[in-house]
Amino acid sequence: MRKLIAYEFLSNDGYMAGREGEEMDFVTRNFLKEMETDIELEYKEVDTFLFGRTTYESLSRYWPTVTTEDEPLADLMNGMNKIVFSSTLDDLKWNNSRLSTKGLEEQVIELKKEEGKNIMIIGSASIVQSLTEKKLIDGYKFLLFPVILGDGKPLFKNTKEELGLKLIHSKVYRNGVLLLTYSI
Repeated sequence: MRKLIAYEFLSNDGYMAGREGEEMDFVTRNFLKEMETDIELEYKEVDTFLFGRTTYESLSRYWPTVTTEDEPLADLMNGMNKIVFSSTLDDLKWNNSRLSTKGLEEQVIELKKEEGKNIMIIGSASIVQSLTEKKLIDGYKFLLFPVILGDGKPLFKNTKEELGLKLIHSKVYRNGVLLLTYSI
């Protein structure tokens, strides 16, 4: 059975973006080649991304415009299967993208039963929140950046129940960013 992994970039106070909901400069100014290499290894274990509308729109404006010479992850990002959950999008132009025609929970349960590599959510806070509540996420990977934003877009905004996580791996990068890998 395939696993569903949420891979998220977070500030120390739990925000995935700044006050306007899309500012990620705390990530870009602290990003290292070594982090990119580790992410590439993770993505090689995945064949499907799940996105909400906001994350899809943001990433689809950038990744199709770059090559591996500019961004080593370009081929992986552009070649990956992408399932988008949105009631407002109707024309997906990024390679290998499709709108889900099913509800989130139903789609994820179906995907997990299929043959293939793991499934990953990047960004897409509302999807992570919903699937966390439904206990459908098998693991979390957090890149925790050494910054306190004070306000912004939280990853776990309306979580109703406590969820215990088991730390299975950690790594400290030379810039102070932590990679924390958890299982349920």
